[in-house]
Amino acid sequence: MAIRTHDGEWVEHEKSPGAPAISALGVIGFPFRLAARALDGEPNKSLASFVHALRAIAERAQRDRP
Repeated sequence: MAIRTHDGEWVEHEKSPGAPAISALGVIGFPFRLAARALDGEPNKSLASFVHALRAIAERAQRDRP
């Protein structure tokens, strides 16, 4: 969903060996790690909230760059 919504792509990342990450809006995300945390019952973790928050995360990262 994040790929389609934010024109992202699947990428490989050293923090996620063996599982793809996503790159969208200049942000790298780890949806499989997030899904595992949600399935383990960690409160307030969901893929839907990640997709919804991605634009705000990207905008803040851009503002915080020197």
